[in-house]
Amino acid sequence: MLKQYSVIRSSTKEEDDDGNDDDEDEEKETSVSVSTTTKLVQTWGRSGHRLPVTIMAYHDSDIFLATGSVDGTVRIWDVRGRYVTHVFRPLAATNKAGSSSGRVGITSIKWKPGTSQLIIAIGREDGSISIHNLRDGSPDEKTLNNSSIILLNDHLSGVTCMDWWSSSSSSTTTGNNDNNDVMYRRIQTIPVYEQIEGMIVLSSSSTSQKNDYSNESNNNNEIRIVTAGSKGLLRKWKAEVTTGQTPELVQTSEQPISESFGDNRGGYMGLLLQQPQSQQQSSAQQQQQSLIAVDAEHNLSFVNYSTLTLNRTIVGHNDEVLDLKIIPSMQSSNSTSTSIVVATNSPQVRVFDLNNFSCSVLDGHTSTVLCVDASPCGRYVASCGKDKTLRLWMNNNTNNNTNNNHTPSYKCVGIATGHTEPIGACGLSQKTGRYEVGASVDKTLKRWNLLGPDDWNENDEDGGNSEPVELEAVMSIRGHDKDINIISIAPNDSIVASGSQDKTVKLWNCTDLSLKATLKGHRRGVWDCQFSPIDRVVATSSGDKTIKIWSLGDYSCVRTFQGHLSSVLRVRFLSTGLQLVSSGADGLVKLWTIRTNECESTLDGHSNKVWALDLAPSNNDNTNGNRGAGDIVVSGAADSKILVWEDTTAQLEDEERAEEAERILLDQKMVNHLRHKEYDKALDIALQVDKPRQALKVLNALLENEITASSKKAMKNKQQHPAVVSVLQKHCSTWDLDRIAQVLKYCREWNTRARNSSLAMWVLQAIVTTISVDRLTSKDATETKHGSIPEILAGITPYAERHFERFDRLHTNTYLLDYLLVNMSSLDPILTTTTNNKDDDEHDNETEFALWESKSKLVLPPKFIDGRIQMGGQTVVGSRGTANNVNNSSDDDDDEGHDSDDDSDDDVMTVGDSSSSESEDDEDNE
Repeated sequence: MLKQYSVIRSSTKEEDDDGNDDDEDEEKETSVSVSTTTKLVQTWGRSGHRLPVTIMAYHDSDIFLATGSVDGTVRIWDVRGRYVTHVFRPLAATNKAGSSSGRVGITSIKWKPGTSQLIIAIGREDGSISIHNLRDGSPDEKTLNNSSIILLNDHLSGVTCMDWWSSSSSSTTTGNNDNNDVMYRRIQTIPVYEQIEGMIVLSSSSTSQKNDYSNESNNNNEIRIVTAGSKGLLRKWKAEVTTGQTPELVQTSEQPISESFGDNRGGYMGLLLQQPQSQQQSSAQQQQQSLIAVDAEHNLSFVNYSTLTLNRTIVGHNDEVLDLKIIPSMQSSNSTSTSIVVATNSPQVRVFDLNNFSCSVLDGHTSTVLCVDASPCGRYVASCGKDKTLRLWMNNNTNNNTNNNHTPSYKCVGIATGHTEPIGACGLSQKTGRYEVGASVDKTLKRWNLLGPDDWNENDEDGGNSEPVELEAVMSIRGHDKDINIISIAPNDSIVASGSQDKTVKLWNCTDLSLKATLKGHRRGVWDCQFSPIDRVVATSSGDKTIKIWSLGDYSCVRTFQGHLSSVLRVRFLSTGLQLVSSGADGLVKLWTIRTNECESTLDGHSNKVWALDLAPSNNDNTNGNRGAGDIVVSGAADSKILVWEDTTAQLEDEERAEEAERILLDQKMVNHLRHKEYDKALDIALQVDKPRQALKVLNALLENEITASSKKAMKNKQQHPAVVSVLQKHCSTWDLDRIAQVLKYCREWNTRARNSSLAMWVLQAIVTTISVDRLTSKDATETKHGSIPEILAGITPYAERHFERFDRLHTNTYLLDYLLVNMSSLDPILTTTTNNKDDDEHDNETEFALWESKSKLVLPPKFIDGRIQMGGQTVVGSRGTANNVNNSSDDDDDEGHDSDDDSDDDVMTVGDSSSSESEDDEDNE
């Protein structure tokens, strides 16, 4: 599968002011930070190879891409159209040199430099090199009949690297009549007694610049080569090209043994040249260009070309991180620490720079390093491991002027011995270089006294590259019944705390290692214990999933924190002493508030046990009005990750205040726009602040105002007012896909309530009638920040169908009213004005009503009260009651005339049941 990515680099400049107001003319230091992000542009699909792709190479024109596979084929891709233009398969003649037919995998690909030529060299496992010219016609890949293919069979094993060299002043070609064939011949073979894995041939343009990489003289006809191989050494070669003479390649220099990677660890696996980012560079900047060597441990080593010395290393893979400590800064007490020392599942101790994660490796241990520690001054680093020794490392940068781009280098100055089992914990004195304490699997604690800084320097000066000083334990004591997991030293060097698998924490006097107290309360082994930098308390973490805080006054437990799902492996106090940071075997890092016993935050960044945790107080210097940032927490886990967590509480609070102020301002603007009936602006603000309720209010006001104004205008001009949808279509035409997705999301919520469904359907109709279907279903429509538009529309459908069904039921029920009204109108026919037919009409009406009454099935029998017909639970409107069946002679208000014709016009039939007794009682009371 081929995938295309784009790399985006962004740089920001920051001016550092030292706070010296007296020197106004002093220039401010400017630091440039570069951030790189990688984004997947598109997926091309399958590569077409039958076996894995092992190598790729771009042409200088960035139009063609060559991919090589284990199946022996090379495919040339056109990047613009993402299709294959050429396929080069193994040549049949490659087996004639005696190589195996199965060794045809591609090991190296190299395009000829330049954009005008399309020539590619392909190296295979059988030692053959085939050179193809893409501008020639389609060659017969199974034979060598085509002259555009050149085959070289001089190597006896796989071709690991190739490169082109050409001089700008001369070129050598041979011609044969009109064919102009290019001939290649071997001019020299040099045995180097190692497998070459990487090679760089400097072009003539690079060697022609004065002081480009070294102070040596350069000319255009000089070949310069750098090689890297399995011995872990970089070598420089040079050959002068003279007309009429065969060039002879000789070795000029070799990488120092102390700076090399070495063959014991696998040697180098590749070599690259760090190209300049711009052509306009000074000679000083050009001298800083370096080589990048890739070793067997997937590390990138930046090597100075001139001296072949190691500048810095970027580690590509960390094994299981067992422990880490932040190294305090040596420059000043107010500066933030930028280096950490890490113990991985290897005999090497690694020192990382947190700014660029470059690394320096400390070699000396012969087995896995289990624990590391750093002195408060940042000058010393201690490490111990399974080789039963404790090593002390000293910073070589005595002038405190470390380069910001590289990590400091350390040298082993002391080796402490005495333990009979692997050492699992160590601790350095909190004061400058007084002593160090180590604890081992042999259940003992030992103390070694350290030399002073001047003594270490004198020893180094006397012997130059002298051997480390052997330190002997001045005191030793059996401390626990089981393995000791942790040692912690109090900030004032008065107490040493040790935690063990025997579920106890013991406090010792630092002078003679006498026992002061034993803290009991954990139900499992204790993994960590740390002293508070502020209060006289100590925090412990255990395998029973709890954290306890103990008072150093009466040695009682004052707090217990529960929340981890597995063993709590590390615990640290924040610089203020009011909060705790813990890590556990569940892969979580938790922040606790001591006063409330509550977990304030859970950081989920690891996927395995978090064995290592440390923090460094930030620079709280408030000069120039700048607020100090929070503490920096660094965690390492068994998932080989090292994560840096920064306290952003102050920044988040500032952002929340700024957002709240802006939100209040926009709310006030929206209210003002509504008051002045500026609904367009009010709607934009409501959508900007993402308030669905306010948007609903604005849309209702907008539609009501538009309908009212249009109705008045239509009545004046005797025209129909425009539809409601046309008002909304004006706004929909100006919205982008993100805004459309936002409004549709609102409509999906509004549509869940019946009283807002009409507005939601109007907005939906305006959108689908304004925006084309192709745009609503495009790829951009499915990747909006508010979600996929087709999915949102699918969510509107169920409630819309429910509302439409409700409308259908209401519309159907209206026919029942029509039916009732029609039938009830037949009970009250229009009376004729002819007096001769009054009696007949009255008789017909009474007969018709009696017939209707006999056919009707009423819940309750009808009652005649006050000339009104009451039928149980049913109402007949427009019916006529008979005065003869109603005894209402005493209640008539009109004494003139008792004709039924006159009274029939005033008789009304009411709805529902009414109690005759209640009405009679009311009349009697009156």
